[in-house]
Amino acid sequence: MGQGAFLNRIAHVKRLLLDTNAIIYFLQGFSPYDAVLNPLFHLFEEGRLQAVISVITEAELLVGPLKKNNKEALARVRLLLNEFPGLEVIPISRQIGQMAASIRVETNLPLPDALIIATAQAAGCDAIIGNDQSWSRIDTPEVFLLDDYVNVP
Repeated sequence: MGQGAFLNRIAHVKRLLLDTNAIIYFLQGFSPYDAVLNPLFHLFEEGRLQAVISVITEAELLVGPLKKNNKEALARVRLLLNEFPGLEVIPISRQIGQMAASIRVETNLPLPDALIIATAQAAGCDAIIGNDQSWSRIDTPEVFLLDDYVNVP
């Protein structure tokens, strides 16, 4: 579909949750996803769109750089998490934990995934951006899979 189709599809969205894979693609400039993610992150910077991530995603983003002792990658992740305009990290609450339990029962998704989706619901997100096909069975919020908007070889 492409970047234009993606931006048209999210035109109604005011607040969205970014899954871990979307942020990794963005940080690494991973093609072909950068063609969709760079304009999306530009919308965050301009304040035209709010981004939310779960603290679960924060932990997942830190694991790789910490494991490899990659100080440069760790600095990029921390800069994004702490300084990027329009990006909010949401902690896990009891409410989110209870919502995640229901999501897990309904979908059989792994608990970390259910916690991330519950975070989107609790934070009032209109959509989720990610690339996990198993999340397509989620009704609310709407899930946009990046593979649907890029040409994957």
